[in-house]
Amino acid sequence: MESQTPAPTLSYRPEIDGLRALAVLSVILYHAEALLPGGYVGVDVFFVISGYLIASIVVRERERGNFRLVTFWEHRLRRLFPAWFAMIVVTTIVAMIVLIPDHLEGYGESLLAQPTFTANFHFWERSGYFEPESEWQPLLHTWSLAVEEQFYLFFPLILPPLLAKGRRTARMFVVVLGVLSFALCLYTTPREPEFAFFLLPARIWELNLGIFLALVPRLASRIPLVARELLGFGGLAMIGLSAILFGPNTPFPGSAALVPCLGAALFLLANSAELTRSGRWLALPPLVAIGRLSYPLYLWHWPCLAFFSYWCIDDATPAGIAAMIGLSFLLAWLTYRWIENPVRSRRRLAGPRALAIAAGIGVLWVAATGWLFESTGGLPGRFPQLGRFGIDEILRPKIATIGQWEEKGGPPRLGDLAADGPGLLVWGDSHALALTRLFDELGKTHRVKVTVAAMAGVPPVLGAYPAGRGADEMVHAEQVLELIRAERFHDVIIIGKWPMYLTGRSGGELDRILRDGEERSDEPEEAIEVFFRRFPSTVETLRSLGCRVTVMQAVPQQPHRVPEALARITLRGETSDALAWTAKVNRERDRFENEILARAVAGAGATLLDPLPLLTDERGIVPMVRDGKALYLDRDHLSPYGSMLLAPLFEEIFRAAGSAR
Repeated sequence: MESQTPAPTLSYRPEIDGLRALAVLSVILYHAEALLPGGYVGVDVFFVISGYLIASIVVRERERGNFRLVTFWEHRLRRLFPAWFAMIVVTTIVAMIVLIPDHLEGYGESLLAQPTFTANFHFWERSGYFEPESEWQPLLHTWSLAVEEQFYLFFPLILPPLLAKGRRTARMFVVVLGVLSFALCLYTTPREPEFAFFLLPARIWELNLGIFLALVPRLASRIPLVARELLGFGGLAMIGLSAILFGPNTPFPGSAALVPCLGAALFLLANSAELTRSGRWLALPPLVAIGRLSYPLYLWHWPCLAFFSYWCIDDATPAGIAAMIGLSFLLAWLTYRWIENPVRSRRRLAGPRALAIAAGIGVLWVAATGWLFESTGGLPGRFPQLGRFGIDEILRPKIATIGQWEEKGGPPRLGDLAADGPGLLVWGDSHALALTRLFDELGKTHRVKVTVAAMAGVPPVLGAYPAGRGADEMVHAEQVLELIRAERFHDVIIIGKWPMYLTGRSGGELDRILRDGEERSDEPEEAIEVFFRRFPSTVETLRSLGCRVTVMQAVPQQPHRVPEALARITLRGETSDALAWTAKVNRERDRFENEILARAVAGAGATLLDPLPLLTDERGIVPMVRDGKALYLDRDHLSPYGSMLLAPLFEEIFRAAGSAR
């Protein structure tokens, strides 16, 4: 990622700055959601360039006998630290102004990962690069800097000893390590995609492509000019096509990353001996100028876009995004002109001691600030007005899920625990857990004992399981069936996030759609077949055991995570209904899944309940807030307060269960 004019020991190649320009522009356009859905491959191009240039410097200095490890790290510190620290300081100030407490706490955690070069581990553990929740994290882009920093730490410890044994030995090591890393990348991309994306072991092969080129400096001179012309244009075409044809759904890095990485390597190789026509194009002054700004431009573009998107929520305009890109260029130029270049040229912090002291103070400030944000929960005193929505009261119910029954001594019981008879069973997923306050209150009112059988992300369907979690999840439904047989419940209420299991919609992914032993359900159409095969038989099995079965449609979804959206629109001075959908919109969004559910329920003889009317106000809106309290935990789980709005939906069931004791 670094923007560098190569050290004096390495001849300056303007076309590499041009290649950097293409890489950073592709990343910016990707993050701006403009034109290049695969623009993230620009990071991979940077990796190849970094491997090539850094290895070229080390090889040349080592073979001249003047390589010094401390000097190498000092050069890296001069190139990387000043611009990075400037970005961190400004980003932190803005974060304190605009981020709500929960998000500032998360920002503090990402700050703590910066000085230790572990930002990639931080984001690997907490999010995915392509996930919606990544959009607000202003330091997400530093994962790639951490990968390069880790490379700079261990690479100079390994290459010089290998070069002492000759370039051939060094090349063999680089090839073997690269092949092993690429194999790991291919293995982990479909199985552990976040590992493959964020961590160095699955990325080292990209850097090694550049290192290998640095170890064969005379290779280009043996290739005819015509062939080099083809290689240069072919390499650029591979980068361009991957930026255009790839997208967030492309399994990445995996084998797909080979396309832009080989493209970058071929371009570097083609122009190693002398500039080809493609090299002359990329050596044009405008591209070279952008290339020299590429490091600070990469640093600034994402915080600008992330904060703008955060403030606008989903109303970011193309003009506003363009303005943020323009601001990124301005900040990059100012950083390069007044901070990065003076330190690199030793006009400031000339000696190693001064540089080390400045870096040490900066690192301590970053760590202390991160600790402050994290330990205080995001400085909640900044926004006392947020408490008016009851956001601090929104907690997920802490009751035992099906997988915890053995550990907790059985399923959780709510309502009137002293009531006679088996009472009523609620069976479902996390949406059932979100209604536990409602069922507890109804049970106490009507003197009914309520047993809850719930497992987040697992459908209440016998013989089916969520695709991404495996057939082992079917054991939970069997446990529920055993419980019903043992306790002879008269009423069973089934609650689930049905769109997620049927079509992968409503915030879910295809790893939650239904499978069974007959269908793999890699597509929603197959998941629907599984549902029609398994859900009616589930209801029939329950009815054969003497149960009256009631099924509730999925709770209508909000367009954003409610507590966070409420906080952000409050800071903008807007009303709580600014982002809420109407009942009509929700009805249309869920129509397909609700029709499927209705057909399955009607054929099995169960009763179907619709929560939408009770969550709709007199204006036809499904509000985020009522009586000053947030109704949702996130996008589709009702808060404890919001769950009480559904009391009329279940009143008759509880009244009948109470009178039948």
